[in-house]
Amino acid sequence: MLAGSCFLAPWVLSASAALAPAARAAPASPAAPPLELQVTPDRQFAVYQPPGWQVRSTGGAGERHLTAQAPGAHALVRVSLGPMAASERDAVQAAVATLLRRSLPGLRVTSARASADRRRSVVDFEFAAADRTPMRARQYVLLDSTGLRIYAYEAEAARFAALQPALVSVLANVTPLDAQRFPVPANPVQRGTHVPARYDLQPRRLPDGTATLHLPASWQLSGAKGRALAASRDGGAGFAFSTAEFWGASNLPHFDASRLPGVMHLRYSTPLEGLLALMKQVGSRDFAVLERAPDAARAAAASAEVRRRVDAEHVLIEYTNAQGLRCKGYFEVMAFTPLPSGQWSILYFGVWAPHAEFERHLPGLAAVASSYRVDERWAADHVARGIENLRRQVARTSQMMADSARAAREALTAAFEERARSSDYIDFRRTQVIRGEQEWVSAAEGGALYRSDHWGLSREGQTVIEGQPYNVYNHEGRNPRTGEQMTPVDASREVYERVHGRR
Repeated sequence: MLAGSCFLAPWVLSASAALAPAARAAPASPAAPPLELQVTPDRQFAVYQPPGWQVRSTGGAGERHLTAQAPGAHALVRVSLGPMAASERDAVQAAVATLLRRSLPGLRVTSARASADRRRSVVDFEFAAADRTPMRARQYVLLDSTGLRIYAYEAEAARFAALQPALVSVLANVTPLDAQRFPVPANPVQRGTHVPARYDLQPRRLPDGTATLHLPASWQLSGAKGRALAASRDGGAGFAFSTAEFWGASNLPHFDASRLPGVMHLRYSTPLEGLLALMKQVGSRDFAVLERAPDAARAAAASAEVRRRVDAEHVLIEYTNAQGLRCKGYFEVMAFTPLPSGQWSILYFGVWAPHAEFERHLPGLAAVASSYRVDERWAADHVARGIENLRRQVARTSQMMADSARAAREALTAAFEERARSSDYIDFRRTQVIRGEQEWVSAAEGGALYRSDHWGLSREGQTVIEGQPYNVYNHEGRNPRTGEQMTPVDASREVYERVHGRR
């Protein structure tokens, strides 16, 4: 299955947002060199790398290691995957232990940061190479349910800034493979093999400019505010990072969530059940769950961030899409427990391809997923406004957590924008019921706004008449000044938007 570094890019984005002292826009970096696919002979990793790089991998006893080195021996990428030792259940301790084991001459740590739960750390350090060349390096450590993951890149200090884009690009395009699901083909992939024609990737940007990724030219892309949905014309292969909203039973008095129109009604369920309910809405059917595993570490980290219980799962499923194609997909899904109103949501990240060809598509799908980037200027502004920053992601990947359902609707299709307007109107009507208020608009008085509540009737915020005949239970909209029959503001969405404006 897909695992590990295809989600490195969103995780690095989320780590930067969580660990940096302040969000700020980064200067534009030079374009990364063109990459070509190489699968290591032991079938442990697939790597997209610049031409001429040397790749070595080793493995055993549950551990896997990869080194990708640029010509010249002073620029390389390292990836290590394995179980956690008892002394390494803290990302900071694991980072220190890793550096000490390497015994680097002249080692000097210049910067070290960790997430609040100490499950992620980023360390910048300097050392001297064997030929005494001054070197700079950055190392990421991630602890989760899969074990210990270490990602690092290093280069000679004098050229570090110039080589960094290429190093990061290679690091983000390393994908661990399952040898049983990715067996050695009859004609092994030779070094220098390019991405298949269908994955001749080209840079694309969301219409609102909030995220970029590399996609085949024939794929269709939609989304907004960092959420993306990209797929081939027949829907048989694709990538998605977005959210979806559901409504279950409400705990609020005098409010029945089951009567809300135009929304998905579903009691709070597992992340997988939320994903399947969403897929049914777009025409998928005949689901079969091949693999399913909880992700307790990710759920705990998300719960701490949003102060709300979160459940997380990895799933591998088969299904028939709306066009009748049998597909297989890998998804990481988180479910955010309901609010008192009964509203709950999922955040999901996934890739899929035709069922019979999923393993053959896997390296290309990993390249698409790992190319996902949120625009840093938009993300910094997002944080500055106090809105929850996107993380995962690849998602963090990374891993953008707990976004609103309205944004999810915008991300999936343009039609969801219309539903967001309806949600504003529904929220207004629900709020009036909860507060015990009713608003009326007077045409005879040029649109003056009247409000009946528990005590009586007011006009433009000033009390007009108090008493039971004019409270919210008895007043039926007769204007006490002109005698006209006023129009309720919640009579329709059009009236509501004329009075309160369209957001």
